[in-house]
Amino acid sequence: MEHKAFMFTSIPLIGIILIFGYLNVQQNSTFEENQYSHQCQDIEINGQDRIDLLFISSLEDAKRYTDYLFTVEPYKTYKSYFNTRVITQEVECEIYQDIAILCYNKEILDLADQCEHDYVIVIKEDSKQIRSSAYGKVISLNKAHEDSVLIHELGHAIGNLAEEYGPAKIPRGSKNCVSSCNRFSGQVDGCTQECSESSYYRSIALGVMRSLITDNYGIYNINLISELLNKNKPKDSVITGNQISTYLCIKKVQEVKIYQDEGGFRVTTNNVLKEACIPDRGLAGPLCVEEVCNTNVLFTDAQDIETDETLHGETIENLDIPIIMHVEKNLENQIVKVLFDGETIGTINTAEAGATACVI
Repeated sequence: MEHKAFMFTSIPLIGIILIFGYLNVQQNSTFEENQYSHQCQDIEINGQDRIDLLFISSLEDAKRYTDYLFTVEPYKTYKSYFNTRVITQEVECEIYQDIAILCYNKEILDLADQCEHDYVIVIKEDSKQIRSSAYGKVISLNKAHEDSVLIHELGHAIGNLAEEYGPAKIPRGSKNCVSSCNRFSGQVDGCTQECSESSYYRSIALGVMRSLITDNYGIYNINLISELLNKNKPKDSVITGNQISTYLCIKKVQEVKIYQDEGGFRVTTNNVLKEACIPDRGLAGPLCVEEVCNTNVLFTDAQDIETDETLHGETIENLDIPIIMHVEKNLENQIVKVLFDGETIGTINTAEAGATACVI
């Protein structure tokens, strides 16, 4: 009798334990999904296989810059190639060398990892003398500048376009500044001397890479960016409208830091895996980890259009701030090459990464 009584009491108890265990797993699963998605708000969503622009700003600013972006070529024509989202959390940025807003730190990069993104656009506000900047996948905008500063910095980040004012440094791989007019291979608006360097030429007398008075890249630069966008054409190129995003981008990745100094490059990583939403692509730039490429210089730009005819700023190389990128753990293709100008500067063995993921 005692044995039967034990059976009658233990079976319901086991059932209760199983039910609570199942509910706990479901709750944890929901939490894991929501912790990545609750801060991400959709602005313009056209599909899963798109170039993802993530604003870290107010919702109002993100919507305003998104609406403006898609009135300007080539982004207007290629609107269906893009998604835009926003995280409205306030973040801290530095004023780099007292000249430019630079929103490139661990807090911001970790925050961005919680949302699908290829490029991060952080909106801050300071005096007009403080420059906006572009470094790697991160664009830092001073809201005091004209809205066209977004177009200018995207020209650097997406198209690897050099400054068309001077003096400035022409970064590796830039194609918009040429040494003579006959080197323009395609339609141009004109040929005008001074393009970063005084001896180089630009394809438009006054384009957005020279002045924020306009948001026009010029025919030649529009075609350069369009070629890059076409190489990243979505598999499903049909506009699908404003879908509800599911944020199924969480991957097991390890961080790669790439330092550059006068002696060359230094590639470092650790064996820690974390779960993150990481960039799937970078459209231009000489520094690449797998298919994700970035520029490895800091562009800084400012203009008060009431007093200045053209932009001013600096293209700064050999920063003490590393470019931070990520690689997925891939047991089938374990060795990942880090490239600069197509040459291998380091390798990452993803099989060496630990199995314990740390949640951001």
